[in-house]
Amino acid sequence: MLEILISTLILALLMLGLGNIFVAGKRLILHSRSRMTGGELGKYFLDDFQMLVRQDTWSTNCLGLGNCPPEQKGTADGLDRDYTANYTINNGQPITNVNRVKVDIIWNEPPP
Repeated sequence: MLEILISTLILALLMLGLGNIFVAGKRLILHSRSRMTGGELGKYFLDDFQMLVRQDTWSTNCLGLGNCPPEQKGTADGLDRDYTANYTINNGQPITNVNRVKVDIIWNEPPP
């Protein structure tokens, strides 16, 4: 009888360890999916700016004037949570004269 109890205890500990591995794997997959979605959202928002980089309209568009909307809000498809996209425009460095646009995608990660 004692041998059966010990073997059951060992089996329970092994199953608990395997269960933790699966939970950690699922958490990693969800985090990776969130990072990929954030990258896709950043690309989506930067695509709009790509059309504004034209020499003939530079003095009249929001990049040239530096007054692009600072943030946009929405809901990511399939993620069931809201996000905010914040733009930061760094107008012309003195040496390179290059404007840089940075997009930060902000949302709350789902609980594990």
